[in-house]
Amino acid sequence: MKLGFVGVGKIATCVIEGIFKAKINIKEIILSPKNNTNSKLLKNKFKKIIIAKSNQEVLNKSNWVVLSITPKVGRQILKKLKFNKNHMVLNFISTIHNSELKRIIFPAKKVFKVAPLPMIKYNLGPIIIYPKNKKVEKFFNSLGEVFSTNDEKENKKLWVMTSFMATYLEIFNTVSKWLQNKNINKMRSIKYLSNLFKGLNHELLVNSKLNNDKLVKDFQTKGGINEELLLRVKRLGVFKNLNKSFEKIYARIKKN
Repeated sequence: MKLGFVGVGKIATCVIEGIFKAKINIKEIILSPKNNTNSKLLKNKFKKIIIAKSNQEVLNKSNWVVLSITPKVGRQILKKLKFNKNHMVLNFISTIHNSELKRIIFPAKKVFKVAPLPMIKYNLGPIIIYPKNKKVEKFFNSLGEVFSTNDEKENKKLWVMTSFMATYLEIFNTVSKWLQNKNINKMRSIKYLSNLFKGLNHELLVNSKLNNDKLVKDFQTKGGINEELLLRVKRLGVFKNLNKSFEKIYARIKKN
């Protein structure tokens, strides 16, 4: 496989790091020249990396093409590039859907919307794929947990959850800073909270057949501190506003 990347930002860089960590059999990885810093760092680190002179050269030298650019940049540059009908195109662009993309990059028809997350560099995390395809799924199975679907509505709903990463980390950051402000060492705070969250995530997995409302109830004692914190957070409208925000993100994804 010759894998080309149009766009070499954070996600593309993490995917490439993950590919080499997983030791996937790749003949060459061809990078677009625009983000020269990331491209040079990757080329210096891995032998099979080539930096192309242009985005068109990326396409000319690749049979699989990853589009890892912003929607604005995508609509500006992709219509100027010449794809061929045999290209396998992996669409990482959040709000350009496959139907629109196919019109832009005709005659390429093999288009798959893929949502890898930064943790892919460690071969961890969920990877959304639409529509299902055995070759694409096999490739990404080595890089994380694949969630493939032939239902476009389901795909868009799952994409909403990719917006939750920074918010999740800010929750962790807020709690960690509280401990640090109480003179708990930073690394000790992070290790404790990481183990706490890891344990809670494990509870969710092993009790996946249970109603999550019951699990929430099981983790609080009447009159206890878990019940108190949950009630205080609910009174502030945190969860209602989070749901409203997810709906706003979903509307944005559906619109484009």
